[in-house]
Amino acid sequence: MNDRETRRVLTLEDLTYLAERARALETYAVRPWGRDRIWASVLAAQMEAKTRAEREAAAEARGALQILDAIERHFVVK
Repeated sequence: MNDRETRRVLTLEDLTYLAERARALETYAVRPWGRDRIWASVLAAQMEAKTRAEREAAAEARGALQILDAIERHFVVK
């Protein structure tokens, strides 16, 4: 059996579900999954953040997106 046959796979719908469940992304529209659009929203929030709490929330959202990017790269079949 090769690696491709034994590797678990996810769909973009699965990735959308994971993003919807991430508390750090609650304030962002993640449906339908649009990696570039969501990143743009998070980075805009980071640039517009005025308080420490807003900056921390944007940093958490960036971290969540980095994890979702890794999941997408390794497990999502398009």
